[in-house]
Amino acid sequence: MSELKSAWEIAQEKAKRLGRLSAEELRRQREETCRQAGTGIGQRYLDSPETVNLMAELDKHPEQERALVKGAVVKRLAEALQLGSEPPTGAGAAGQGQSDTANLRLEKTVEAIAALEPAWGTIIEQIRGLMQEYVAAAGKTQRKQEIEKKGRETLHRLRISGTAVGDINVEAAAQWQQSWQELSRAFAARLDNLKQEILARTSAA
Repeated sequence: MSELKSAWEIAQEKAKRLGRLSAEELRRQREETCRQAGTGIGQRYLDSPETVNLMAELDKHPEQERALVKGAVVKRLAEALQLGSEPPTGAGAAGQGQSDTANLRLEKTVEAIAALEPAWGTIIEQIRGLMQEYVAAAGKTQRKQEIEKKGRETLHRLRISGTAVGDINVEAAAQWQQSWQELSRAFAARLDNLKQEILARTSAA
């Protein structure tokens, strides 16, 4: 039953233990308890989005506390917005890697924020548009890498091998990696700007 206590009840119990608190101190305690609860809900969702119903979790809190709890949930979700560090393999290769998982998590996190804050349609669409651009850019980068790889394989078949091909392999791989890192940093910077805008909104709420 203690898990179902409201932030106000918890603050009142603390007041009894610590002595009489001022109304301002009780308000701050109540807000902090709501923030902690919201942060916990947000983290549980990030850990297992399939098993956590955010709306149901919010409904467990009294109506007068719900806005504070929801704000903390959104803040925790926004802090976790991040693109994968490697190109998503779904764009140009078979299988699924770590970045595919990271980008799926990003998609689910954005969906969760959109469900909690439906009025934030513009910024949500900006993030979704950035994600689409990111996947498309990754696909183009990977196709370029695949073409270069096929070119090197052709050289091998034509018995053009040895140091020359080795130099091509190393140089092409280094250029591809540098190109992807530059592209990834540019997208990450754009996402971070949008993330900061969401965090600013949660702070102002």
